[in-house]
Amino acid sequence: MPAATRIQFWQIAPILKSVADQVDVDSLLRETGLPSSLARMAPEAELPLQTYFRIQREIARSLNDLTLHLSSRKLIYQTGDFVLEQMKRARTLREAVECLCEYFNMMHGDTYNATQHRGDVLALIVDDTNFPYTLKQDEVFTRFVGDCVLIKVHCLLDSLTHGVATKALQRVAVRRSRTEPGGDQNTFWNVPVTYGRPVYELIYDFDLACQTIQAPNNVDLSTDGIFARVIGHIETLEQSRDGRSIVARTRELIEDGHIYQDGVAARLGISVATLRRRLSEEETSFRTLLHQVRFEEAKAMLERGRSVNQVSEQLDYSDIRAFNRAFKKWAGQTPAAFAKTMRTSEH
Repeated sequence: MPAATRIQFWQIAPILKSVADQVDVDSLLRETGLPSSLARMAPEAELPLQTYFRIQREIARSLNDLTLHLSSRKLIYQTGDFVLEQMKRARTLREAVECLCEYFNMMHGDTYNATQHRGDVLALIVDDTNFPYTLKQDEVFTRFVGDCVLIKVHCLLDSLTHGVATKALQRVAVRRSRTEPGGDQNTFWNVPVTYGRPVYELIYDFDLACQTIQAPNNVDLSTDGIFARVIGHIETLEQSRDGRSIVARTRELIEDGHIYQDGVAARLGISVATLRRRLSEEETSFRTLLHQVRFEEAKAMLERGRSVNQVSEQLDYSDIRAFNRAFKKWAGQTPAAFAKTMRTSEH
């Protein structure tokens, strides 16, 4: 299965810089689980794909603009509610695709979206060649946005059709070249991706697209609800691809030096609240895992002959007394006594 989809910070930096005079970007980054400020973020820093959609949601809310000022034609943030209400009426994937294209064209005031029945496939086509991007001169960024639009649309369709969209999806076409630098958001797809195309396409099996689907009852299709569905859908897919428990993935990150809960949540592409809930479901907590990892590291260093003071500093304790208290709570004896026991056993 594909690895978890990662992007790099420089890919989303243009949108953050473009709204910096209207939005508190540093607060926004913290709210989305990133422990640093815009000025401190390394361009090559890797982020989960869903972090982009969290940032997109917060900017759209702040500016009351569904396009995030990426379009010269502003769309009120709640405009999307109307479009998605219409999609509730769709009884097949094909109807959902056609409805989406029709209403988004109406919203944007031009025919940027279309559907085509070609033999045994149904193509959803997005042609943004003449879209009024405000950052049109940054083609690498606009192609990144286009890739993410496809992912967002497919996640929406898949969640509304109870997985039919993923079963029907056969291939994807994008405008970016395969060799374009950056984290490759297109590892998200579990079907062949064709690069360097003049338009974006989602290619679905026509017969599956025409099968009747269950009506999406009691679904929150507000703009906030849509973002939540897309983010949640990506999280679910990524978790199934990884296959390991949230405890194992959290421990691995702690062992790699990520000792703060918000930083670990950001690396996993979930909120701190979700991380806490999932760890609780596996009958543990972040604090417990952090202590376990620290205890194991402390024992290993003491066994290798490191002094108590050296271990305390290496594990970033405020002072040696705090380390002594923590170690005694873990092991039932002080680190000095543990080290002495290790030396005695060696002789």
